[in-house]
Amino acid sequence: MQKISKMDEDKGIVYCNRVLLGNWYETTKLEEYKLNSFLEQMKKGDLMLARFRKMTENLNKPTVLTQSSGTISFGAKISLLAPHVPASDPPVKDKKGLLLGGRISSNDINYSQELEDGCSLVGLADLQPAERSTFIITSSDYCKRENELLKYNQEFLLTLSSSVKKKPLYIRYDPNPIPGLCGMYPLYLSKHAVSNTRWRVLPTQSPNITRFEQEGNPINVNTDVVINHCATNVNLGINVGCWAMGFYGKICAPIMKTCLDVYGRELPNNIWQIYTPIAK
Repeated sequence: MQKISKMDEDKGIVYCNRVLLGNWYETTKLEEYKLNSFLEQMKKGDLMLARFRKMTENLNKPTVLTQSSGTISFGAKISLLAPHVPASDPPVKDKKGLLLGGRISSNDINYSQELEDGCSLVGLADLQPAERSTFIITSSDYCKRENELLKYNQEFLLTLSSSVKKKPLYIRYDPNPIPGLCGMYPLYLSKHAVSNTRWRVLPTQSPNITRFEQEGNPINVNTDVVINHCATNVNLGINVGCWAMGFYGKICAPIMKTCLDVYGRELPNNIWQIYTPIAK
């Protein structure tokens, strides 16, 4: 058996720059690239957990509604509250009230983490005003009506507050939607200010005074009203029997239907309030 000299043995452990050190360097750079790629995906929201966190940050960011002394005007930041409907499923005694707000579905979150054109609207049990449930009352006749009082039977647009600085998104209802697209949510956000995005406020039915007599009067905040769709003359409501699971708990589907009792008065699920804090 040939004996290996010490010099030959040392030659066998000499590192070659083109092989061993080259591989180590390549591995180190690959790990560095993967880490940078991961961090970049996190920053852009390309990872599911990052997408969820980004969506939560965008939708649940608290907002400050317009302080009011009693009446409401164009340009005001408001929330739409359905005060007389159950806030949970199944219903819990003395727990009522849902806010109308935007929703991102499990499919939408793959493409965007903020409310965009086509996102649906639902009834939210969280009554704290946030970006997803804050709207601005906007003029529908292309006239500047900033700070002008909103009156009964006057047409207006409901614009998502967070979209004003980019591309305004309006609450829209199409009476004859494409089958299979809207599903259980008839309302959605649209970037087009068309006739189907126009709304008006009607007073609730009263035995003492007619709606015709109240037409043109200023609208008080935090009082029961009816939200009517101008193009179809049907009222906005909450479908109290239609709940689904959302990212932050159960959500309730809205409904576009005039629901009346035997006396011709709107049912509680057709009653809304233009909610803003009352200035002291």
